[in-house]
Amino acid sequence: MLGLLLGGALGLPAWAQVPSWAVVTGMVWQDNVTNAERPSDLIGAWQWHTALSTEIAHAGAGGHRWRSSAGVRTEVWPRFEGLNLVAPGVAGAWEYKPGVGPYRPVFSADGETEWIAAQEAARAGWAGALRLRMRQRLGAAWEFSAGHEWRRLDAHGMAFDRTGREWFGRLEYVPVRDWILALEAAERVGDVVSYSQPPRPDLVAIGKPITFVDTFEQSSPWIAYYFRARTRSGAVEVMRRFGRATLTLRYEFRDTVHAGPGYRNRLTAVRYAVPF
Repeated sequence: MLGLLLGGALGLPAWAQVPSWAVVTGMVWQDNVTNAERPSDLIGAWQWHTALSTEIAHAGAGGHRWRSSAGVRTEVWPRFEGLNLVAPGVAGAWEYKPGVGPYRPVFSADGETEWIAAQEAARAGWAGALRLRMRQRLGAAWEFSAGHEWRRLDAHGMAFDRTGREWFGRLEYVPVRDWILALEAAERVGDVVSYSQPPRPDLVAIGKPITFVDTFEQSSPWIAYYFRARTRSGAVEVMRRFGRATLTLRYEFRDTVHAGPGYRNRLTAVRYAVPF
């Protein structure tokens, strides 16, 4: 009955597969939450995230496959409660594999939309993304994927609006059973926000000082500056499967360049995912 109800709600036929469920949770250490280039403005913090989702998939004729999903994700920042959020959303995807065999490429297009309910009301709003992707096995132990993403956040506060597009690539290697090593690279062009105190005439000259924020709970409010920027990033992952569950360790480095000095971010994460 649950499968029939969800299938109807998500626009799938009643004979589609029974919904699958998954939980993903983890912790991320970010060394530069303020996106600052000056050491005196740089603040690090932990983020705890959890996502619960359900998905229905249908395999069609000729190598086509469709997926629809719904879920909710949360972000909890123990140090900065103003960044906490809850975001329910829906997503859909289409995949196409021309022919049979493990070494045929797989092409996909997917989109998602969500409502972000943030503790700081100005950060709340509608968000959405569209992606095009290609995946190709390169051998028994290697797989490569690459694609392009468009993403938009229409926040209540103009300072937190985001529009950006990103090229990305990922290479996976399976050295032994149940272990996966992965490398990622990406380049994003779009809007970013950098925070600083006190007022910075040099940033005012090249960016837009949008608003004061108390997010970082300092003795005086910080100023949020809005820039158009380019971000290049790289990441390495080590994944270990335990039956159907997966434990992932990840390190990511981001270098953001705009009309001013720019800034860098380092993210270290541990993530646990389990379907049921």
